[in-house]
Amino acid sequence: MNAVSIGPLAFDVERLAAILGIGAFVALASLLSSRVDSRLGPWSTMTLVLGLIGARAGHVLAHWESFLAEPWRILAFWQGGFSATGVLVGILIAAVPLLRRSSRLMPWAAGSLAAGAVAWFSILALLGSNGAIAAPDTRLATLDGRSIALSERVGRPLVVNLWASWCPPCRREMPMMAEMARRHPQIDFVFANQGEAQERVADYLADAGLAIDTVIADRTSLLSRHYKAPGLPATLFIHPDGTLAASHLGEISRETLSEQIKRISAPLAEKDI
Repeated sequence: MNAVSIGPLAFDVERLAAILGIGAFVALASLLSSRVDSRLGPWSTMTLVLGLIGARAGHVLAHWESFLAEPWRILAFWQGGFSATGVLVGILIAAVPLLRRSSRLMPWAAGSLAAGAVAWFSILALLGSNGAIAAPDTRLATLDGRSIALSERVGRPLVVNLWASWCPPCRREMPMMAEMARRHPQIDFVFANQGEAQERVADYLADAGLAIDTVIADRTSLLSRHYKAPGLPATLFIHPDGTLAASHLGEISRETLSEQIKRISAPLAEKDI
């Protein structure tokens, strides 16, 4: 899947690319601040702050109806959700005072931004491809006594959530995902517990008051290995033909989940037309 593990840490590739891009920008701007002009230091700090604020604000504004119901989630940046347009707006705002004070510093500032952009896009180009991973043929037991193979669920879009009861982000996102599953009957949702016994999974769902149609007890974590998921939770978005369309490592937001559902539903919508 579209993720990388570094020692005990696991990163979504897009998030890792953003971290390394920011690191490259800050490192070069700090170097230029000490070698060229000290004003580049405060400018880089302002640019970073305004860029992050703009990125989050742009995403929130694009999904304002969703955030209106749960305004506290505006600060839930760990779920992801950032706007490239918002980043650019923040950068432009930060550039105005620097341009007024000394236009000769703009090429150096632009060089710092370029370094960050190159690092960002290089990581995405090298590591950002999911590949057309096919669904596995192995049959896995469900809590209601059935057995299913993901490869047999061809013809409908599929969302697979890899989770465990000991995982706090998994527990936080599961009520929202269960609700989204009920609201999108045209999408198959499979909640695949990784590494725990059926009894433990059933007890957790009962205690949490979660009613979910299809829950797999993947005791050997076969799906995590098949899709190369380095951590939990992980959400997989699978095309109707059974190939992986996208993946998300870590707690997922309602907005990101909605966007990916639309993406894997698009072929069906086009077919209906």
